[in-house]
Amino acid sequence: MMMPLFGKSDDKPKLIETVGPVPEGYHSDGIIQTSVSGQDEISSQSKTLKNLANICKAANASGFANYRLSTHFNSGVKEDVIFAYADIIRAN
Repeated sequence: MMMPLFGKSDDKPKLIETVGPVPEGYHSDGIIQTSVSGQDEISSQSKTLKNLANICKAANASGFANYRLSTHFNSGVKEDVIFAYADIIRAN
């Protein structure tokens, strides 16, 4: 499944996921973060998006904005560690 750069997810019609700024009509309510490690970078990125979406659902938020990634290679176990963070957003 492809994640939209802005808009509502197909499988989660009420959750907004965007790499851009907080959309008009919403406000930031804090920062959420997650990390995932693995050898498959694309799969790890998908897991970070799912983790952020689950955090939003648990907090009863509208979604997240300003999504950013940072990666680190752990040479001890030869895995990438992906850190993801975003602003949790709620409707005004």
